[in-house]
Amino acid sequence: MRTKNLIIFLFFAATFISLQTSAQDEKYDARYVSLTREYTLNPDGSMDYRYIKQQKLFTYRAFHNLYGETFIIYNPSFQKLKINEVYTVMADGKKVVAPENSFNEVLPGFAANAPAYNALREMVITHTGLERNATINLDYAVHTDKGSFPALTGNELLAENEPVKNLEIRVRVPAGQKLNFHLFNATGEPEKSTEEKFDVYKWKFSDVGAISIEEAQQGINERYPRLIFSTSGNREELFSFLTSQPAFGFAVSEEMKKEVNTLISGKSNRFDMALKIQEMVVNEFRYYPIPLRAALYQCRTSEQTWNSGGGTSVEKAVLLTALLKSAGIDACVAGMVRTAFVDDKVATLADIEDFAVKIENNDRGTWFLSVTTLNAVNLDKNLPGRSFIVLQPGEKPAVVKTGSPKQMIKLIGKFIVSSDPKLTGELSVYYEGGAYPLAGLQRDRKKMKNSISGSLIGNDTTNLKINKLNNENGFQSYIVQSDKPFRKDSGFYYFTLPVSTSGIDSWGIKALSGKRETPYEIPSGADESYSYSIALPPAFTLFTPVKKVAIDNKAGSYLWEVKVDDGKVTVRRQLKFNTRVFDVSVYPDFKILMDYWNNSWYRQLIFVAKN
Repeated sequence: MRTKNLIIFLFFAATFISLQTSAQDEKYDARYVSLTREYTLNPDGSMDYRYIKQQKLFTYRAFHNLYGETFIIYNPSFQKLKINEVYTVMADGKKVVAPENSFNEVLPGFAANAPAYNALREMVITHTGLERNATINLDYAVHTDKGSFPALTGNELLAENEPVKNLEIRVRVPAGQKLNFHLFNATGEPEKSTEEKFDVYKWKFSDVGAISIEEAQQGINERYPRLIFSTSGNREELFSFLTSQPAFGFAVSEEMKKEVNTLISGKSNRFDMALKIQEMVVNEFRYYPIPLRAALYQCRTSEQTWNSGGGTSVEKAVLLTALLKSAGIDACVAGMVRTAFVDDKVATLADIEDFAVKIENNDRGTWFLSVTTLNAVNLDKNLPGRSFIVLQPGEKPAVVKTGSPKQMIKLIGKFIVSSDPKLTGELSVYYEGGAYPLAGLQRDRKKMKNSISGSLIGNDTTNLKINKLNNENGFQSYIVQSDKPFRKDSGFYYFTLPVSTSGIDSWGIKALSGKRETPYEIPSGADESYSYSIALPPAFTLFTPVKKVAIDNKAGSYLWEVKVDDGKVTVRRQLKFNTRVFDVSVYPDFKILMDYWNNSWYRQLIFVAKN
């Protein structure tokens, strides 16, 4: 009897667990039953990477749009791809082995317009026998020749877009070889064992949650577990693999020198020279979005990039640096990495996301220039959570952290409305920090003016009264005039308050969800305020209620205030944030502030004309 009761209990327990698992799976398109990534450094210096997965599909979207194909990028000149097995186990248990025509080799999309990288290949594996509750089984390996990489390195995000039941990272190195590693946002030491002539490190994880689909997450997956590792602990030695290449000699041809001299002719300010050269590199040379690892950490010379009319991020950085140096400007290449994942004891190139160029200027100080866009603001003022690794041949890489960006915007206007009605007056604009477009102003003196909505400031430069542009902030004051300042509708006159399109509105934060599972990150700390006074003619009165809304919470503060005194309307509007990353507990307060900020009734004034 006791045995029978035990069997009944186990049956219901298994059923409950099965139903619970099914309920959890309903949230997702698929689930990884198991996922293994294995890295091997062979005694001869060659390397192997192996990828093994079992993935169960739950929805039609899973195999129609998401996981019906697998893409493997490699360079046949230095790497060999081996497909160990590919098959699908259908819902009824039938095994379907991928046929020969499931494997098609193509040119990677990012290399389509990059002739220098047309040797790259992408193996497209089309999985067959797919249906709901089918399981994809895939096992492949890539062998890399000796000398292709400076060390065995990895930068593994330990989470996927779907849940993972069992996740394992294996690193195999020759016996006695030291492995440097750092596990972020998780705890636990690897299992260490010996296999023949290898020391093996294993990290095992169970029931790994999926990456949230919520927007504006902190640092683009920065909060999820991550493992970085390297067989090198010497950053200077490892980075020399890149900086010792001929490209970092920064040689330029006579043609390049001549072009630079023509470009900067007549300019005495070296900062203006640098911006002009940046314009040429950004606008006249194509950008090849080849991942640095896919290019095997190789960089062509500045002359090769010049002659081909395009280059990768690092190649454009080398080209810009070489041209700047030829003009007598102090410049060097800088790699961009996530500050949160920088560890001096783990030397790796795998964490470099992009490249920029660092210049030193007596008047403007240290500036970081983009090689793909004409950044109006110094890159170190609007790239939160990044570090620049300055790469100088023969020198230890220096790390420059960006810190937490901040910006301040203040608009003050004094307007007079005539009975026509027409508007005249004065508008003052103050920008500071990440909102201050110093480089943009060097290219276009109307940059700040053009960022103000409402078309109150004319195109004529004579309307500029005051112009004070410092390194960290700028102030300008304009005469304003508008023949049609209002939108008329059924006897009501609507005046939309002028705002900066370079401020909080530029972030595009409109509708926010009621609840949040992950912290919400904004691009910058902000303090944005508007203060306007409007003198009305006797024929007009204010319809907008005289009112004050003042909110002060954990996320920051918001103010909306409208006053009327002797025919003059005064309106104040301000939003200030206390931090840049809002925890889940603070997110409701952030939403309150943004909802008020986006409310159209708090962005305009309404007047009526007396009969």
